[in-house]
Amino acid sequence: MLITDSQRTALQTLIELTAHERALRFEYDNPKRAEELQELISRHKELGEKRTEAAAVVDGHQQAIAEATRLIEAQRSTIEKKTAELNDGTGLTSRDMVHLQEEIAGHESRVSELEESQLEEMEKLEAAEDELAALDERITDVTASGKEVQTAVKDRKAELRELIAESESAESGPRSEIPQQLLSAFDANVRQGGPGAALLNGPNCQACGQEIGGAAWHEMLGADVNETYECEECEAVLLRRS
Repeated sequence: MLITDSQRTALQTLIELTAHERALRFEYDNPKRAEELQELISRHKELGEKRTEAAAVVDGHQQAIAEATRLIEAQRSTIEKKTAELNDGTGLTSRDMVHLQEEIAGHESRVSELEESQLEEMEKLEAAEDELAALDERITDVTASGKEVQTAVKDRKAELRELIAESESAESGPRSEIPQQLLSAFDANVRQGGPGAALLNGPNCQACGQEIGGAAWHEMLGADVNETYECEECEAVLLRRS
């Protein structure tokens, strides 16, 4: 199909707009920072799992300390009771008193063991709490980074929607100048994932790379520069570069 100079200009403009819009849509569907955001989400999940484990360790030490406190209080209560019984001495033989003293000493020894164990647990608890606090700090940082990237992606998508809308609006002018038959072929190729139309620099379709036969190419070179063709392979509209 032979077109006019103004129609040629309109077709070239439409090719540029369609390519630009295609790039915008690709970026919209594949945000540049999407991978970064996914990495942050994965890191946040991983840190969350580590925090759960660290919190369980802290809870374990706290329970151990609480249990040691309970046992120490029980031992001291027994010591107090046995000491009162020894001091009273009513009905006790010398052997009974010796046994009570040994029993009290045993309870006191047990208190010392429990207190030492409790002190160790307190030291472990302090270290575990430090680790938990460090994880919380890292989670806070990752969360803040995630929100920043998420906002950036959201804002960029909003910007891309506007740019796509502007591009679509800009297409109305050149589309109105292009013959309907040519426009239908252009749109059909775009629906198939092609560029719609392409300018030929040589004997190869710039849309799909298909080689144009030598005879056909020489015929094109001898024809009017505004003559349009259709690629036999991808059906894109072809126009020889002037």
